[in-house]
Amino acid sequence: MKNLILSSLSLLLISTAIAPAYGREKTVANSTALVSSEDFTTSIKPFNLVSLAYQGQLKNPGIPGYGSLLQAYETRQISAKDVVNSAFLANKLPSQFLNNREYINAVKNILDGFTRNNIIT
Repeated sequence: MKNLILSSLSLLLISTAIAPAYGREKTVANSTALVSSEDFTTSIKPFNLVSLAYQGQLKNPGIPGYGSLLQAYETRQISAKDVVNSAFLANKLPSQFLNNREYINAVKNILDGFTRNNIIT
């Protein structure tokens, strides 16, 4: 009887360890499917691009960092397309993303979420 209980507990422990990892893989696959491009795997994901902009790494091409980024976006002084263009000028993004509507919309959605929910600030 003890062996049955121990093996049942072991099986339960293993299944709870595997389930969250499987769930994460599924989520990552869904988020990368948002942008369909052959070179996307070697490029910056939209969330990471917004993070770089927020950290001030796109200041030289004209995108303010930190709270100023969010304020400029909220007041429509800059757009998601401006962020993508600045990333290209800073050699952080290939030129094929300059007119990629899916990628620009993904950046826009992330900026909208950050400004709407004040996630970053």
